[in-house]
Amino acid sequence: MGIEQPRRTPAVHRAVDVLDAVGHNVATTPAALAAELTMAKSSIGDLIEALEIENLLRRAINGNLRLGVRLAATTAGTPEDPTLVERALRVLGQIADFDGHTVSFVRVVGLQALCVDVRMGQHPLALTPRPGQSRPITESAGAAAVLRGVPESTARELVDQYAAHQGITPQNIHDALTTIAAVDHGDALIVRLTDSYGIVQLGMRVGADDSDHHFAAVLHLPDRLADPATLLRGSAALTDLAARLSSRA
Repeated sequence: MGIEQPRRTPAVHRAVDVLDAVGHNVATTPAALAAELTMAKSSIGDLIEALEIENLLRRAINGNLRLGVRLAATTAGTPEDPTLVERALRVLGQIADFDGHTVSFVRVVGLQALCVDVRMGQHPLALTPRPGQSRPITESAGAAAVLRGVPESTARELVDQYAAHQGITPQNIHDALTTIAAVDHGDALIVRLTDSYGIVQLGMRVGADDSDHHFAAVLHLPDRLADPATLLRGSAALTDLAARLSSRA
């Protein structure tokens, strides 16, 4: 009979135990986790809070715990070809109208827009996007651009792919897509919105038309800079970026 080795990093192992229990629906509330893992409720509470901050856990609408969008995207949604964003970040430096501006790249993960990378600008923003950060799709011009740029059936599939992780219902999906459909847009491809932080966003889907990964580039502008001329240049820059990335070559 083998001897069980002591856990050398107990905090990491406890976090894995929590994620495993939630992911397999063994326990999806703090009280149930405390009982299942024989841990103090205060310790479970601290651990859950840390995992939520890192987007590894999230609360469903009914209050139960679900795997977070960061974990879901890592395990089930990472693109097989990550060079698209890498190429996009290099191309940004070749387009003058992006100079000084923050540009992020997002993908749709259920009812969340997940930031996968960002090129920081010089203009302060009320909320600075960062990789791993997620926001509701209704607060992201990039997510709106993706969902409006594909057939309705594809949009529903993109959102529904993570429905189980996020605890969302068909009505939640319907309401979100209805809100997306009402978002202002300058033309058929670029979506414009002002989020709850007062940041003006221009979003456009990028990549090959037959891509299964559906990324979008988002230009973030503080309200004071969102004059018609800047918005026009930003739209042209996004169109240029999308054109350069339209080929897989």
